[in-house]
Order: sequence, then structure tokens, then C-alpha cells
Amino acid sequence: MLYRWILACFLLVLIGTGKAQNAPITSIADYSNQLPGEIFVPVTVTGFNSIGAGSLTLEYDPSAMTFIEGIKNPALTGFFAIGDNPAPSGMRRIVIGWFGNALNLPDGSTLVNLKFNFLGGTTNLTWFDDGSSCEYTDAEFNSLNDSPTALYYKNGIVTDNKCLNLEFYLEGLYDPTAHRMNSAVGSIPGPGFDGIADSVQVEIHQASPYSTVLFTSGKIELSMQGHARVLVPPSLNDNYYITVKHRNSITTVSSIPVSFSGAEISYNFTDMASKAYLSNMIQMADGKWAFYAGDVNQDGAVDTADLSPVDNDASIFASGYIDTDVNGDGIVDTGDMTIVDNNSANFVSAANP
Repeated sequence: MLYRWILACFLLVLIGTGKAQNAPITSIADYSNQLPGEIFVPVTVTGFNSIGAGSLTLEYDPSAMTFIEGIKNPALTGFFAIGDNPAPSGMRRIVIGWFGNALNLPDGSTLVNLKFNFLGGTTNLTWFDDGSSCEYTDAEFNSLNDSPTALYYKNGIVTDNKCLNLEFYLEGLYDPTAHRMNSAVGSIPGPGFDGIADSVQVEIHQASPYSTVLFTSGKIELSMQGHARVLVPPSLNDNYYITVKHRNSITTVSSIPVSFSGAEISYNFTDMASKAYLSNMIQMADGKWAFYAGDVNQDGAVDTADLSPVDNDASIFASGYIDTDVNGDGIVDTGDMTIVDNNSANFVSAANP
């Protein structure tokens, strides 16, 4: 706790109120299909320009690995402290803090290299930000803008599973002006929190026959930028179809079986219609491709069976995190009816191999 106390005192004394400059983007590395043993996990930065001080707090699961030490970038002169403390949740938190002369670092530079002993299993490496626990200052020690948190602090993972990294958008939530999705809002259990658009479920299907499901995920968080990460068993080493399901969108399948031979697998649906089976996606105003919205009852088609519940909920001004709120703004109204009506008129339905 000494490190945290020193850092808190430092921040209270030196951090100003300025928010004009944006904070650097701070990322923690991913490790998939990892064997037990010592590993180095770098913390890298982009946009690290004229930074005078900073504090970072990283949370990890001590049942999966133990912290050994942190090796700072030699360019970080002045005060530097790093500690490993228990969190109330049972997790551990690595607290990093420094201040000194204003510093520039090239994009992609390693700020700190964290050494762990990986025991096995899976731990998310999650930036914990309560306002000052993750924060940067400029040369005059004015705090920098780092909101929304998910845009400035990129989480990582260490796991003995494989990682499937997906990129896709949902028509109902997508904002082509901002080039990202909005967050589905409403009452619990809706996501509605920083950086998360909604939750989805991912299935891995055998190439032939497609009807054989080899793996089904639990609920997976989909970021507002369209990213979702799925942990899959290392035993999956062949080519498989990727199927994505969302509570009020059309189930969408990869156009071809995707190779799972590596430790990390990536698939991007957003750049071409042909990334989906039979090109079954809609093009948004900015040219990106998204999964059709409006399958409220999840029967594989957008039709009158979806229009009726949306119309009924709109007539009673229904609100909250509910399936009939197709555009995710927290209320069922004409905005949702328009999406469902348009896709119904175009006979939108799921396309499977």
C-alpha cells in the first residue's frame, strides 16, 4: 500500500485541472495458448508526447499467475514506483507511478515490462480506472483527457486457451458518423457501461456438416469499436465456420470455414460484404458492413412477427434493456419500428451453409 499512498499524495499535489490534451493510448499485450512459466508482458504506449507524470493500475487474477517485477523504460527518469497489492475482489492490482521531466516516446514504445510466473488457466489484464488510478499529466502536471476509458486503456489477456478476435458491427447500434456503435442502454442487466456496445454469443461450427456445433461461448462483450474476443479450446485446430448471435440481430456466419491452426485467430466482418456467408450484411452510410437488425424473436427472419412486439412496446412507451429496443437508445419508438419495417420489406433472413 506504500506505493499507492505515495502516488496518491503526488497526484493530489501536482495534478491540475486541465483536460485539453488527450492522454496516450496505453495497451497491455495478449498471450494465447500460453504454457506455464515465466513471461514478460509489455505495457506499450502510443501518443506519448510531453508527458510529465502518470499513474496506472492493472488488475489480474493471482490464481493464474504471480507478479515478479516490473522493468521500466530507461527513459523514465525521476521518481518511479511499482507495487503489487490485493484488491477487495480477491484480484491483485499492479500500481505504477512516476513523475519527472516531460518525455516523448515513439509510438509502440514499451513503458514498463511486467514479469510474471504464469501458472495456467486464464486471467484478464484489466486497467482499473477510478479517476486517478489511471491518469497522465502534461509537462505542467495538468491531467489529460482519457475518457471514455476504453479508448485510452486497452486491456489484455494471458490464457492457455486460443483467442478468437472478431470485428463486426450491429446495424441497430452503429453510428456511421462516429464510425462506431453506441452502447445499448437501459436497466440492469443491460451493458450500458463505458466502451461496451452489447453482449453476443459465438458458436464454432464444423465445416461439414455445418449443423455440428463444436463450441458455444457464454455472453461475450462487444466493444463500441466492434471488437469481441472469444476464448476457444486449444483442441480446435481445423477450419470452422464462425457464427455470431445477437439478441435482436440476424445470426451471421463467416463466408468460409476459418483456419484455427494458430494460437490467435482473427476475422473481420466489417470491410466487405463477402466476409459473411452469401454476403448477408447491410452496408452503412460510411461504407462499413454490419449485421442486419430487427430479428427480435430470433426465428431467423425479420417479418411481421418482429414488427408486432416492437409496435406493441412502442404504443406503451416501453423502455429499458429490452429486445424490442432495436437501436439500443433505451426506449421503443418509431426509430426501432423503421429499422424492423425496412428489413422486413426487404425479406431479410439468416443465411447458413
